[in-house]
Amino acid sequence: MPVLMKALGLMLVLLVGPVLAAEQAVDATGYGANRTLAIADALVQGLRQATGVTIESQEVMQSISGRQSVSVNDEATHTSSFEVARQGDLQLKTGGVVSRYDVHDVAQETDGSYRADITLHVIKYEKPGLSADSRRSLAVMPFHVDRKTFSLLGDNTPAAKVESELRNRVLDLFTQSRRLNVLDREFGAEFQQEKAIWVGGDAAIAEQAKAGNVLGADYLVVGNIRGMRSSRNVKTLQLTGETITTYSGSAQLDYKIILAATRQVKWSDSITLNFSDSGVRGLLSKYGSSQAGMTAELAEQLVSSALSNIYPMRVVAKNGKTVVLNQGGKTLKVGDKLSVYFLGEEMFDPYTNESLGQLEEKVADVQVVRVNAKTTYAKIIGGEGDLIETGAIVRR
Repeated sequence: MPVLMKALGLMLVLLVGPVLAAEQAVDATGYGANRTLAIADALVQGLRQATGVTIESQEVMQSISGRQSVSVNDEATHTSSFEVARQGDLQLKTGGVVSRYDVHDVAQETDGSYRADITLHVIKYEKPGLSADSRRSLAVMPFHVDRKTFSLLGDNTPAAKVESELRNRVLDLFTQSRRLNVLDREFGAEFQQEKAIWVGGDAAIAEQAKAGNVLGADYLVVGNIRGMRSSRNVKTLQLTGETITTYSGSAQLDYKIILAATRQVKWSDSITLNFSDSGVRGLLSKYGSSQAGMTAELAEQLVSSALSNIYPMRVVAKNGKTVVLNQGGKTLKVGDKLSVYFLGEEMFDPYTNESLGQLEEKVADVQVVRVNAKTTYAKIIGGEGDLIETGAIVRR
């Protein structure tokens, strides 16, 4: 089995047939001042093709010694010793594990340099489910809070508890929408513990290919919980002695959706919720507490608004008076009323030439009658249902 040079920091391993890993063969050519450096350059080029390897160069003089086993032209494997002094130590970071490489030919060029032709075999981890490349990635960052507690029905509820519940609800709703890759930014220690198993000596070889696949976010959701309160007012009527209890509540949230690569703010909004006596009673009946109810309402408005700007709902099928939407889960519920829009020509900002989306014309109203994990069924209740086409935009 070939052993790669320590200067490249690569470990060669044997493929053991994992369920979620595949071997990719890549042909590559490299050039160098001698045989060893030509093979090393070919390995770099092959890894770049196979895994998108990044290379960092440290301008230092380093003496490299080691042993190399190669297969040349399918002949018997032989081992040679080498010692090289050169400038520029290459460190490679790859998204795959090298199982082996075959050297087909090493020849000296007319200028005295060497050319090496090799085939590199790389184990690449195949992620389960829908490819991450087909969806944008989003991370919900911890919300800022400028106080330690919120007064909720007479109790001083820790702000950290409110923030955690709001963030988890937002994560759940984005995940349920199935429109985005929702990334974890909370359980870093648990991830590192699991990663240590993949790269440890006791793990199957192909498990190492899982390393180097962590996704970065395209979008960041950030925000500030400006306020949340609920109160209970008890009043006794002097004439009858009857006790009357009334409730009120409110919540305020500012949030932004930031394009992570450029820090450009793609969407910014503020949500203000005010709850009357009946509103708070409704929250208590549905969620069990005013805190749970208000965080749920804030999360639903945030996610609904964000998705309508990034990935609005669309009609994917129509059968008579029933339309099917490409969104389900907890983001919609039976009884919700929605509007369907016909899409016209694309519009552009005259100053920036940025696309402003397509012209939208409302054609019908629909009401949700059934919600599945991935789809929602709605009946047409108004407008010109005959004008609804597959691909039409649906908004709240």
